[in-house]
Amino acid sequence: MHLELLCPCCSCRFVAPAECSSDEVFDRMFESGPHYALGDGETFEDMIFNTLLDHGSIGCPECGEPVMVTEESLSQLAMEVLAQW
Repeated sequence: MHLELLCPCCSCRFVAPAECSSDEVFDRMFESGPHYALGDGETFEDMIFNTLLDHGSIGCPECGEPVMVTEESLSQLAMEVLAQW
């Protein structure tokens, strides 16, 4: 799955594969930004999930507004594969 953090106010965004390790996510954030405050977890998906559980939202590092968290839906992907079958 592909996860994305997107701010609807200022268009700041960060994208990483869900299975990306926390070390890879931190490296990407520090190299190119943005610097989101994310919770603990072994993967990017875990970090997002834990942050949402603990705080209810993830704040944009640019403007502070809550970001949208989007992911590819497995059911959507499955439907596309079936449509091509």
